[in-house]
Amino acid sequence: MANWNHTMKTAPKKTVGMLAAEAIETFLRAAESYETETLKDQDPENLHQMRVNLRRLRTAMQVFSPSIQLPRGGQEKQVTQVARRLGTLRDLDVIMATLQDEYRPDLPDTERAVLATLFADLEKKRKKAFKQVKRELRGDRYQTLKTRLHKWSSQPRCRDNAQFDIETVLPDLIQPAVSQLWLHSGWLVSTEPTASGFKPVTPLNTAIDELVACHSQPLHSLRKQVKRVRYQLKFVSSYYGDRLNPELTRLADLQDVLGTLQDSLIMASFLQTAVPKWQTKLPTLKALLAAQRQRFWQQWQTHQQYYLKPENRAALRQMLLQPGSQSTSPKAPKAKAKATTKKAATASTRRTPKKSTSARSTKSSTHTKKTGGSQNAADNNSSSQA
Repeated sequence: MANWNHTMKTAPKKTVGMLAAEAIETFLRAAESYETETLKDQDPENLHQMRVNLRRLRTAMQVFSPSIQLPRGGQEKQVTQVARRLGTLRDLDVIMATLQDEYRPDLPDTERAVLATLFADLEKKRKKAFKQVKRELRGDRYQTLKTRLHKWSSQPRCRDNAQFDIETVLPDLIQPAVSQLWLHSGWLVSTEPTASGFKPVTPLNTAIDELVACHSQPLHSLRKQVKRVRYQLKFVSSYYGDRLNPELTRLADLQDVLGTLQDSLIMASFLQTAVPKWQTKLPTLKALLAAQRQRFWQQWQTHQQYYLKPENRAALRQMLLQPGSQSTSPKAPKAKAKATTKKAATASTRRTPKKSTSARSTKSSTHTKKTGGSQNAADNNSSSQA
């Protein structure tokens, strides 16, 4: 490894290994910067941002996996385990906030009384989940993960192909995830064949609930792949100038739409467990959830139709084959150690949680008209798996 490290440090251009070490250290430190505030538990935004940066760390590991050899105890598996523990607490924050901020104001007094009992139960579950987060962040797994990754970043152990100039092999690092996205079966949900491929079938409003429930698994899996691709593209976007920006915005919006459909199912499942005969006791809430699913199903089909067109897939594929920018030289990816939460909350259609009882909110019908705020909105996703 000594010869490789010397090659990395003296290379005239940035190598794969150099960028990998830089990225892993950057995202790890960004996640660490939220530790103290997360353990204070005064603002759930800190928990959310820590989890986001752990996902970015995992994405960096995925992108560079063909070229790096991470230490035992400092691998993607450990990052996933830590993030999953944080995700359990985040899920509860989102449920509480959505019910409190989005739905409760529109409910009659009788249904608000039902929610009051529900909130008390949620608060108990949240306290238990927070204790588990504290145990995780103070435990051996997370502490070992940090120690070994910091040590690795200072003296990265890599395979020989890490000596390649990053621009030379960048398409090869990114294309596998994009190929998996294009081949995903979720694109074919509720479609019919045409002469040129497939097109979405427009269902009756009364059938949308059934479609969302029936196809929840492929759509949820598709959302995770969309998120994976978006993170990877965002990670390398500086090597393409501003050419990837429109695609990043569209993918962020799609991720957010699919996330809302999934969250609606999670909410219904939670209510089914927490409130026996909830559809009878909370009829207004039931109607609001159904209306939301109908609205976002239509938005999903707009994205679905766009990405089922071969020319749109081919355009991104061709763009990724040609790194480089006329305007600025590539810069190493940077993670904001302390993101401006107010700006993120404004851009997002899912509100950032306030203290222990607020989280992402439901989007308005103008959701698809967003542009730059879409990426922040998608990053504010809650329940949907790290």
